[in-house]
Amino acid sequence: MRKLFCTFFLFTWFTMCVWAITFAQDYHVGQSVMLEATKPIGVPLHRNPAPSYLKHVPTGTSATIEQTAQNGQWLFLRFRNDDKAWVHKKYLKAGSSQPKPPAKPEIPRTAEGGEHAVWASRDQCEAVVKQESRMAPESTSKIRLATWNIRWFPIGQPTGQSEDHAEPTDLEWLICAIRWMQIDILAVQESLATPEATKAWDRIIASLNQQTGDTWRWYRQPCGRPEDHHVGLLWNDTRVSLSEFESLWQFNARAQSAHNACTFGLRPGQYAWVKAREPNGVDFHLIGLHLKSGPTVFAVEDRHNALNRIDEAIGPLLARDRDVIILGDFNTMGAGDWHSRDSELKNLRRKVAKEKPGFADLTLHPQCSHYFRGRGGWLDHVLVPQEMQEVTVTAVQVTGYCAVAGCEPIRGNYPLAYRHLSDHCPVVLEIKNTDQD
Repeated sequence: MRKLFCTFFLFTWFTMCVWAITFAQDYHVGQSVMLEATKPIGVPLHRNPAPSYLKHVPTGTSATIEQTAQNGQWLFLRFRNDDKAWVHKKYLKAGSSQPKPPAKPEIPRTAEGGEHAVWASRDQCEAVVKQESRMAPESTSKIRLATWNIRWFPIGQPTGQSEDHAEPTDLEWLICAIRWMQIDILAVQESLATPEATKAWDRIIASLNQQTGDTWRWYRQPCGRPEDHHVGLLWNDTRVSLSEFESLWQFNARAQSAHNACTFGLRPGQYAWVKAREPNGVDFHLIGLHLKSGPTVFAVEDRHNALNRIDEAIGPLLARDRDVIILGDFNTMGAGDWHSRDSELKNLRRKVAKEKPGFADLTLHPQCSHYFRGRGGWLDHVLVPQEMQEVTVTAVQVTGYCAVAGCEPIRGNYPLAYRHLSDHCPVVLEIKNTDQD
């Protein structure tokens, strides 16, 4: 009897140790894993890092971890067919391979803090900046780019329409946020070309010049009616030079030539050649985009047709340099339902990977850049060539109220940053400031 008891005790102890080891594993971004179901129906996948059922997949399905949440209890996976979903940690098969984390940083993170305060109010933002806190330390070895749709700049909403959650752009708060983000180039969407908008940008430039001691410049695409949305580029000319501006009509799906680049009130791509001021600094082609908005089949088709022209638009550029960064508001909202939205995101990744020189759609962290009716969505994108050596990350950092909310649903009052800045949030890419062509 004693032998039987000892055997049972040892077996139980061994089982508990194995269980503890299995669930004490720390999984990391970039790791390949395999799923194991607890029921015959398979492993449940979810839309969010909480019970939000999507579908089941069979035991043995392999995937790669792209993001973690809830202290590692939920994992955001990319599957071999390029689908993505959340899964609970308990469904990872015991003994899933755990290679060492890759040497290059997968996800950039805020270095010095202050993020919550910066996006809480203008006064708190200015207090953070006054204390010399920044999103990242100043560095000559890095260049920081961002894209930000600043809603109906500077009036905040369409003329003649009243939106409860939208106010005119708070220029001082915007200036403070730009300083805190420590960015060198900002691709802007939804700027108007009215005298009021021009005056507002002049004020921003003058304030940035005075507050930073650097020289800042602004360029807005020339075509289009003053009251239409325009793409523009804001940059720190002390750190980088931008030149050779051109409206790439191919990114307006309704345009047929450079003579009607802004037809139907849509936007061409805004091109510039970028060269860092630092000796042997990075250089590359830059294209800011703002594709057709709308959750309809026709709008999805327009966005699809615009991206079909990437080869035509950038083909002539590649002989000079194969480094092309395309960023902006791609409006990947689908046709009004979750399935079409996910399909549009998936099709975007597949399409740009095939366009020369072969682009990667960098993952957002956290994974939303815009809110609509209290829910986060992924509308803004950063495309980089897969071969571009100066890009050492596979994700870009979202800041703004989206990051503060963690892309969780927002209930009740909207954040002040939503009301006074934009419904979109800035997306930031940091690259090495060395020319490695």
